[in-house]
Formats: sequence, C-alpha cells, structure tokens
Amino acid sequence: MIIDFHTHVGDLRTPERMDRLPVTWEGLIERLDEEGIDKAVVLPTRVSPESMRGPALFQPQGDLLSQLETARKYQDRIIIFGNVDPRMGCLGNLEPHQVANPPETDFSWVLERFREMGCVGIGEITANIAVDDPRVVSLFSQCGEYELPVLFHCTGPGRGVYGLYDDVGLPRLERLLQAAAGTTVIGHAPGFWAEIEGDITVEKKFVYPTGPIRKEGALIRLLRRYPNLYADISANSGFNAISRDRDFGAGFLTEFQDRVLFGTDVCFGGADGRMPHLGYLRALREENRITPEVFAKITGENALKILKLYSAGAKERRKV
Repeated sequence: MIIDFHTHVGDLRTPERMDRLPVTWEGLIERLDEEGIDKAVVLPTRVSPESMRGPALFQPQGDLLSQLETARKYQDRIIIFGNVDPRMGCLGNLEPHQVANPPETDFSWVLERFREMGCVGIGEITANIAVDDPRVVSLFSQCGEYELPVLFHCTGPGRGVYGLYDDVGLPRLERLLQAAAGTTVIGHAPGFWAEIEGDITVEKKFVYPTGPIRKEGALIRLLRRYPNLYADISANSGFNAISRDRDFGAGFLTEFQDRVLFGTDVCFGGADGRMPHLGYLRALREENRITPEVFAKITGENALKILKLYSAGAKERRKV
C-alpha cells in the first residue's frame, strides 16, 4: 500500500499566483489514481494565521469542521488528521500564586473531539513560535497520550515566515523530543531538512541548499538518538534533501528506512502542481540504490506503523 502522508485540500494560492488552481477533493483523488497511490493523509489548513494568505479567507467551507466532515465522505481513500494551534487554550487571568509558574494549556477536550471524528493524527503545525515553546511541548505531550502523531512545519528563526522555528543544530527540537518522548514527532520543511548537512548557516534554513553533502548534520544525529522522531520527505525541501546528493540520499533513506515517510505536499491543482517524490523513489528502487523493502517501508508501511488509531480501526472494519 502506498500512502501520501502529506496532502492538503483547499485554496492555498497567493494573491500573486491566482493563475494556479486550488486543490479539490475530486482533484486529489484523481491525482492519487493517476500516480498509483492508494491513500492520502489530509492535513487541515487555515488553523494558524501565519500560513494563510488572502484567497484562503474567501474559500467556501474552508473552516476546519467543514474539512473534517468532507474528508469523512472519502474514508476509503483519505486518512484524516486534526489540527490545532499551540497558542490555543488561553489560561485567562492568573491567580497570584500562578504568576511565576502558570499552568499548562489543556488540549484534552479538542483532542478527544478529534478522535471522536475519526482523526488519527495532528498537523500540520504551522504557528510561528519556538519548537520548544512550553505551549508546543504541552500540545505534543498530550497528543502522545491520545496516540496522535504530530507533524510540524519547521523554519529558521526570524519573522515573516510560518512554522515552528529552531536554531542551527536543532537544539529546540532535541528538547521537544526529550520532553515529549512518548509522542511520535514528524518533521518537515526547510528548517528541518537543511539540517541533513552539517556546518550550515542560518540562511540555509530558509532555502533549498544545493550541492553534495560532505558532512552529516544535526538531523541525522537526532534520528539516530531519538526513536520518536520521523522525517517527512514532502515538498521541495524534502525532495531536495534526498536528491541533491543522490548517493548520500539513498544511503540516508536506507539507514532510516524505518523512520522516513513519503509525502508530496501538493498545494495546487492541475498537472503543474504535481511533485516528483514517488517517481524518484521508484527510480532509486529500479537502480537498486534502495531495496524493494526500503521502498515499501517509506511509501506506506511506516505510515501504518505510527498511525495506530487508523490501523486499529482498519482491523475492526475488517471484522465487521
């Protein structure tokens, strides 16, 4: 089974690129059929303001509830995630004794509701706050208690971008992995994938670095040390990381074959919105750079392994 672990539905265009097409539910299913993909994880959008541009505000039925309810109509092909901003759950006014040590935000109500609606994970988290912000740690830790893996967009430090931010060397991510050791944490985006290479500058965490990888980066160290960390190869950032140095990329996929997830992050409809990830993985398999077993794990088996609620539900459905 091939699962695209990172998809969206909706109007993700910018005012400067209104010539592109939004992604519709029918368009997503059509793409899956054409590319030979069995199922897709749909990550709801329009949760954090940093990741929204003007056109999304005028999208019919683009709210979170509408996205989740529509997704349930395609349960044979769609795997549903919920989404939440870590800044939710305002504590209100504090009591005098709470000022120095405020209570943690409580996401239990919303996580319970997501599970009731059939959601089996949370993401993509795009709020522009630190990866180790106490509110992020609180959310991720509670997701682990509810058996919900969390996928986040990672960027470098600074204003004007979206995604949880980290410094060079991913020190904040390491603290999150330690604090939320019981949670499956899935990293994605430039701030995450630039760290496949060592000795990078802050600027590289916002772009797609090119050229051969001569020194292993912090990402590799964290994957070796923390079993709860997974890597989503979607978007230009993930594809660039595994393809800029073909030999290094194949070695990376082989070493971390149990922790890499195939995804595309297609944001626009039509043929020009397609992504090359699956074709590239198939080419690596045909060239014997990765084995059929590695290909199978990355393109589907790893997803089913960490989506415990989905796999459990599938077993129950087969009994009926």
